[in-house]
Amino acid sequence: MDYLRFFIYPIVGSLLGFITNFIAIKLLFRPKKKRLGIQGLLPKRQSELAERAGSIVNEYLVNSEEIRRKIDRDKLHQSIEKFLEKNKVKLWDIPILKSTIKTIISSLFLDRDGYFNRNIIEAIIDEGMVSRIVEQKINEFDITALEALIKKASGPEINFIIFSGAALGFIIGLAEAFIIF
Repeated sequence: MDYLRFFIYPIVGSLLGFITNFIAIKLLFRPKKKRLGIQGLLPKRQSELAERAGSIVNEYLVNSEEIRRKIDRDKLHQSIEKFLEKNKVKLWDIPILKSTIKTIISSLFLDRDGYFNRNIIEAIIDEGMVSRIVEQKINEFDITALEALIKKASGPEINFIIFSGAALGFIIGLAEAFIIF
């Protein structure tokens, strides 16, 4: 009968590890409305998280400087060409005039390094624009949609966290079974 502890302890430990991690993950998202003084992390701090996410995106991922670097000389020349073709005027048919206009536009929009002119980008895209867009989009999300987005983005990692609790509980239960009382 003493050998049963080698089965029971790991199974109980595994169940406890699974359940506690499952509950911990669920408490990130639920309850959506405050109940008994408890509310999920995302519903409670959605606006704060949106503001932080916006700041992080603006500081490390997408900002006016990054956008400026992505608009290079070739893209600008292609855009000018498309613009001139779309807004076709008889004067554009004169090759020297078309070439001169492209050169003038390019010199106005590109700096010496071949990147889009910083002053123009900063006039179009102010430094906080990207962060405000991200913040607004996150705040507009319904909590259920935000939960689905986070679960989709995290992929199998959330399940890994839950099942690793079960595995850890199993190992601890097995270790306890070997401890002689």
